[in-house]
Amino acid sequence: MPHVALIDGSAAHRSTRSESLVWAIEPASHDGEGQTWFADVEIPRSHWLCHPVPDVIPVTLLAEAFRQAGLAICVAGLGMGQSVHFIVSRMTVVRESDPLHFPRFGAFVGRLEVTFAEIGYRKGAPHVLSVDYVLPGVASGHVDARILTDRDYRVLRRNAVPLDDEIRTSLTELVEVVERDGDRLVARLGVNESDPFFFDHAVDHLPGMLLLHAVARIHEDEHGTPPRFLTIEFPAFGEFRVATTVEADFSGTGAEVAFTQGDRTVATAVTDTRDISG
Repeated sequence: MPHVALIDGSAAHRSTRSESLVWAIEPASHDGEGQTWFADVEIPRSHWLCHPVPDVIPVTLLAEAFRQAGLAICVAGLGMGQSVHFIVSRMTVVRESDPLHFPRFGAFVGRLEVTFAEIGYRKGAPHVLSVDYVLPGVASGHVDARILTDRDYRVLRRNAVPLDDEIRTSLTELVEVVERDGDRLVARLGVNESDPFFFDHAVDHLPGMLLLHAVARIHEDEHGTPPRFLTIEFPAFGEFRVATTVEADFSGTGAEVAFTQGDRTVATAVTDTRDISG
């Protein structure tokens, strides 16, 4: 199987080149199995999430690189097609070092190893994925996801309200604290629909990466350092323009975070300053 170069970000569901963190993919072996791939990753110091000081690589961009690599390989490498929808149910990111700095000059560049530990099929088509990621000496991760055809996705989300031409910006911070009592925090999630990273393309639900970023921010604000371990699950879609409550319970080294809309839990997460993935 030949080397596959990504001409644009469409294979990773990105509409602007500046938000594409994966620029090429290649199978690790030529035996036709296609279970392990390499993805060339580049994270620029100038990225929006690195402001105001491009020093430490955000955990969110590591997670996004994992997500983009898995999507790109599915679409451009395994031929699943760009019309499929990838619904992440669980994502884990583990940093190998603390802190993880950008190089003095230029972008962070690395080769990511992506292994499809499991591909489940339904009616002959891929339906569930279990994917492992290793960025040697830097980070590792795991993603569990479902794959839906465009038709199935539209049926599932038939009552969803997609983004329209009106762009609503939040007057508050991403995490606006409402109450703090000891090791417990209650906050409101502030959603800025003009953000060029989280709203790079049309979506009909709160981006999972936005919720992951909020978790990383909550951890760092509490512990003074980015999480070394972060895992997040998405039991339900977060709907647009619906009040989202954030609740966090802190320990000495991490946090347990939940996002709710009314009586629905849309995401839960666990963080730690240690690697507790084992």
